[in-house]
Amino acid sequence: MNKTALFFSPEGGNVNRVTIQLGEVIGNEKVDIIPAKDMVKEDLHKYSQIIFVCSTVGADHWTNEIYVDEWQEFFRKIEEISFEGKKVAIVGLGNSVLYPEHFADGIAHLHKKIANKNANIYGFVDAEGYTFNDSEALNEDGLFYGLPIDEENEYDQTSERLENWISKLKSDFEF
Repeated sequence: MNKTALFFSPEGGNVNRVTIQLGEVIGNEKVDIIPAKDMVKEDLHKYSQIIFVCSTVGADHWTNEIYVDEWQEFFRKIEEISFEGKKVAIVGLGNSVLYPEHFADGIAHLHKKIANKNANIYGFVDAEGYTFNDSEALNEDGLFYGLPIDEENEYDQTSERLENWISKLKSDFEF
């Protein structure tokens, strides 16, 4: 059985908790959970299935000179690596109350980077049932490029959303 890599950033807080919860839903023995900052190129060659878990950085970080975008470093490390033949999905955390105009935009950022690396991307989610004004993470069909989670305001829906999403991914991923 091939394990699924769960790459996530940032460590600590909601993204970390949701990644651990996602691993539990899939089955801890079936996943390797790896912080994006700790990834080495060889890690990508070991996995045919990858799930990225990210956050949408809020305005309080946009001008923070100390904040380091670990995803930028992740993609610098793998510039010459193709994702061709790999199955990829994305979970993105956002805050629909504080940032309703940019809800889960981090999904779009990762989607664009991964799509440019020839990945097969799965796990698109209908926007119905979410409360927000706008999101870069929506495609022209009204689907998110991955699973949005609002752990701040809709934490009571996280478990069900993760379980439903993994249930749908099982038709494409081998868990």
